[in-house]
Amino acid sequence: MKKFLIFSIFLFTFGSSFSGEVEEACKAYVSILDTCDVENYDCEALGQALENSLLKRDVDPKTAKHFHQQCVKICNLPAGKYPNIRDGIQKACIDSLKE
Repeated sequence: MKKFLIFSIFLFTFGSSFSGEVEEACKAYVSILDTCDVENYDCEALGQALENSLLKRDVDPKTAKHFHQQCVKICNLPAGKYPNIRDGIQKACIDSLKE
C-alpha cells in the first residue's frame, strides 16, 4: 500500500512518470516536501493548503492526507533540521519502493 501511495502521488502530481524509475518518483516525493521547510508559518495551514492543492489535481484523498501530515511534521522541525534528514527521507522512499 505504501508503495502505491508514493508512486501514485508522483503520477498524479506531475501527470507523468519518468519511465517508472523509483529514484525519480522519490525525488518528486521529496521535492513536494521541500515546500514545507519554512519558518514562522502556521504549519497546519500549510499542510492543509498542500492537501487541498493535491486534491484539486485528483490525487487520492488518502495520499493527499499523507502529504498534509508529513508537511506539518517537516514544518514543525527546528530550523536547519530538514536539510540534514532530507536525503534519509529520499533513501527510505527508495528502499520502500524497491521492497
